[in-house]
Amino acid sequence: MQDQGTPGLARQDDDEAVLVDRAAAGDAPAFAALYDRHLQQVYRHVYYRVGHRNDAEDLSQQVFLQAWRAMPRYKRAGAPFVAWLLTIAHNEVIAFYRKSRQTNYLEVEPETRDLWSDPEAQALSQFDRLAVRRAILQLKPEQQQVVMMRFIEHFEYSAIAGALGKNEGNIRVIQHRALNELRRLLAHTVQS
Repeated sequence: MQDQGTPGLARQDDDEAVLVDRAAAGDAPAFAALYDRHLQQVYRHVYYRVGHRNDAEDLSQQVFLQAWRAMPRYKRAGAPFVAWLLTIAHNEVIAFYRKSRQTNYLEVEPETRDLWSDPEAQALSQFDRLAVRRAILQLKPEQQQVVMMRFIEHFEYSAIAGALGKNEGNIRVIQHRALNELRRLLAHTVQS
C-alpha cells in the first residue's frame, strides 16, 4: 500500500499553489486570499523582532505591499509561499531599524497581557522570554532568520533552505552555530 500523505494538507498546498499562480498573474482577489491566510504568521514574526504592536502592524502591511509588487517575479523554489513572505519581513525589519537608527531595540519587551494570577511566576517567565529574545536579536541576521523560521515558525529545513537560497546542510550549520552562540549569550546573561 502506497502512502498518500495527508489529503487535507495536500489539497491546501494545491489550493495555495493555485492562489499563488493567480496572484502572480495579477489577480488581486487571489492575493487577498493569500494575505488572509498568512497575515497572522507574518505579523507574529515581525512583532517578535520589533516588540511594538503599531510598528509590527505597519511593517506587516509593508511586507504584503512589497510582496504584491514582487508577485509577477515570484518563482516557486521548493519553499512554502509563507517562507518567501517571512524573508521579505526579515528585510523590512532590517530596513526599519536602519531608518530609525534605533539602537535600543534589544531592550524593548514585547507587550504582554496578565495571563497568570501568580505575579512571581509571571515575572520569571517574562524575564526568561526577554533574555531569550535579546539573545536571538544579538545573533547575526542570517542566524536570527534561521532560528526564528525553525523554532518559532516551525519550518522544515528544506523550506528554510528554499527561502534563503541555500542547501539544507548550510541551514543546519547556521542553526548549529546560532544555537552555540545563544548558549554562550544566555550563559553570560545568567552570570551577569
